[in-house]
Amino acid sequence: MNEQLELFDIPFQIYSERQLYEKSCDFLEEPTLYTIFFVSAEQCNYLSEAKTLIQRNEQILWLPGDDALRSLIPKKERHELADFSILNYTMQICGYAADMGLDLCFLMEDKKQLEFVMSSVRNVYPYLAIHGLYLKSMKSPEMMVNEINSIAPEILVIGLHAGEVRRYMEYDRKRTNARLCICVGNLLTDEMSKKNKLFHTITMSRKLKKHLRKFSKKEQEENGSVGK
Repeated sequence: MNEQLELFDIPFQIYSERQLYEKSCDFLEEPTLYTIFFVSAEQCNYLSEAKTLIQRNEQILWLPGDDALRSLIPKKERHELADFSILNYTMQICGYAADMGLDLCFLMEDKKQLEFVMSSVRNVYPYLAIHGLYLKSMKSPEMMVNEINSIAPEILVIGLHAGEVRRYMEYDRKRTNARLCICVGNLLTDEMSKKNKLFHTITMSRKLKKHLRKFSKKEQEENGSVGK
């Protein structure tokens, strides 16, 4: 059984890379639509306000996506995440899709990001049925949904920014038919380009801890007012 930890009202699951890969393969064997959401530190504010999205959908796995967020995980559970790589996990899913003959689609922010990701994947899995879309070419959310459904991928990997991912999850996910949707934000391209984000991680960790204290205090005050 995996540990669950609630931060900012988000029920985070703690999985090792191997456990998540095996869970993802299980999801792809089922007819239900599932989503795996790697939450970055920047997304916590957006998601803490999306309580309806979090509470109403049991088919979403919420996972800490970057080191800043993982720093809030208690040490006894943090060891599961020590060597977690979103890039390695994504490549394993691409390998599974290639072996099983599944279609996989990347939805990225712009053409440059899309070409970078797809060329990296094609170099490893040249026979994978891989498709690509980028948001800046879409005139409307309806066009984006139609483009995804016309491809009909079993796996959809989303590399959009925080606000756009939240919008997709709240309004468009239920209209797209990919069996497994994996939200990676900009975390995948950061790993692929090997960006050094040590200073950013330290800064965000401090901001997150401060924000979490404020969030907890506000929650306690709201609960106290309700109790009265």
